[in-house]
Amino acid sequence: MFGCFTVSKTNDVNNEKFSMNGSVAYGAVDKDNLDKTKITYNIVISGDKEDINSIETQEPLINTEYIDLMLENGPHSAQVKGGENPYLEITGSFVFDTAGKSKKEIEDMCLFQGVKLIDKDNNEYILKFNRH
Repeated sequence: MFGCFTVSKTNDVNNEKFSMNGSVAYGAVDKDNLDKTKITYNIVISGDKEDINSIETQEPLINTEYIDLMLENGPHSAQVKGGENPYLEITGSFVFDTAGKSKKEIEDMCLFQGVKLIDKDNNEYILKFNRH
């Protein structure tokens, strides 16, 4: 059986400099291989024009407890879009070895936790998904 579920999350950052929303989908790599879970994401980071344009790097946050289960990391891309009202769009995917785990167990592992941003002044911002 092929399993797939989608979760949309929104995050309010304490410093309110950036906000994050988007979607994260978990699914089997293919219908013949249910032992691997592919996580695909599309995230939009919003904020003031100056703040968005000052982002130097972004890093997807993976639950370090399960990093040894990661089979593929990427591809990932990040682009500033929107012209006069810029936002940062981050997309990508991961593949994890989830042999023997149910859909609920995989979701409870919180494999993909959010994004870390670093600006031109070397300030770090951690944006995490709200969990139910």
